[in-house]
Amino acid sequence: MPIFRHVFFATLALSALTPFVARADDATIDTRFNPNGVDPGWRRAYDNIQPTANQFIVDAAKAPDGGYVLAGSVTVVAGFQRIFLAKFRPNGDYDSSFGGTAATGNAGVGRVLKNASFTAVTAMTIDAQGRILVVGEISDDFGVVRFNPDGTDDMNFAGDGSSFVSFDLDSAHSRVKDVPTSVTTAPDGSVYVAGTVEDVTSGGSATQRLGVVKFLPNGVYDDTYGTLTNGRQVFNCGYACDGVNTVARIVYDAPRNRLVIGGDFEVSEFDTDWFITTQYFGPSPSVQTQSYVIDFGGAGNPDQRGLMKRLAVQTDGKIVALGYAFDPNNDVFPVVLRAQSGSLAKDTSFGSNGILLPGPINVAYYDLALDSSGRIVLVGYYFGYDVAVMTRLMPNGSIDTGFNGDNVPSTFLATTSSGAGAATVTFFGRVFLDAGRPVVAGMATDSATTVTDYDLIITRLQADRIFTNGFQP
Repeated sequence: MPIFRHVFFATLALSALTPFVARADDATIDTRFNPNGVDPGWRRAYDNIQPTANQFIVDAAKAPDGGYVLAGSVTVVAGFQRIFLAKFRPNGDYDSSFGGTAATGNAGVGRVLKNASFTAVTAMTIDAQGRILVVGEISDDFGVVRFNPDGTDDMNFAGDGSSFVSFDLDSAHSRVKDVPTSVTTAPDGSVYVAGTVEDVTSGGSATQRLGVVKFLPNGVYDDTYGTLTNGRQVFNCGYACDGVNTVARIVYDAPRNRLVIGGDFEVSEFDTDWFITTQYFGPSPSVQTQSYVIDFGGAGNPDQRGLMKRLAVQTDGKIVALGYAFDPNNDVFPVVLRAQSGSLAKDTSFGSNGILLPGPINVAYYDLALDSSGRIVLVGYYFGYDVAVMTRLMPNGSIDTGFNGDNVPSTFLATTSSGAGAATVTFFGRVFLDAGRPVVAGMATDSATTVTDYDLIITRLQADRIFTNGFQP
């Protein structure tokens, strides 16, 4: 299988890439993952039916049996995407009990390729029973598919393994585009799907709001949830819920019996800010929303597009959100925010008044992993250099130099499948923790010269063993 190589930026300017001498620090690739590879520690996943098609990363998660599941999308014809799943054992081998062969309609041992009529595959999670939930847009509606732990369709979910729900809040004006972008599960197997739904404001103009639908473990709508039929909830929480641009993530925070949802919303054509919404259940149900100004353009240019990409909940209930923002020169600034658990106010002990800009500029972080001590691993992409990046923060937001011995991000380049050269583009989009070790997934081209043929990639780092997962699905 294709293998990869690992390099670091040599200077803060990062004007040139040079190999970093391997040492036993947390950022070193764990060669116990895929130990028999040409470059141990890395794997590449693509489907055997369309091996030269682009497989784009959607999500990644650890299964209850210890395996690693990657979810991706494969465009088959214009406007439609198939669900691509790949599962590896902790040693890097494909899980032969997952999926099937190309002859049976799957994508090879350890892989599944499914046509669910999605126009976009957007998110994946794994529930406590090991079942895999994938959501996507289907005919401008929320679509959800559940697979058994072995990758087969779960016929116990909605009778055939899939379901969909439409909000159609303003169908009178044909404003019916509902897009799911995140999914989470409760310990009992209930499923919550969040995304944007079209609506009309009191002034008559079109807008997007935050919508959530709840399914019972058997795939039936939970009519006890939400204010609409079929288990639907639309959050009309004022300023921050009008003009919702994206919903970055929904998390079921079991210790506090609440949903935590984050995203960004449009203030104007050139300005988006962030929001976090919590919905508490139990004897005193409540909904609370807080907005956050993400502007770094200065007094003369306050407007700035800030895009939230992910959030997670610490063991103490504090909420960490990350993403990036564009300044007036269209440079990218990475942004991390930490909010208090109850009030949702910015945690002033973190960064500068609750917000951190963990440079350098033009680095965009797409996912984070939390440990029980409050440290934060960030993974993403370096615009202009086409390489994947990773760093770790201390609980107060300062750079953890114990991660790689430096205060600049570690960078990673994949090789092509032949191992003959570096991939043109390498991107990290997801990270989770396994026994203290960050497991990182993304995608990379299978060409050293052109931006073409993306495959999914996965690697694991050494990391110290005190690293433990926070409330991150």
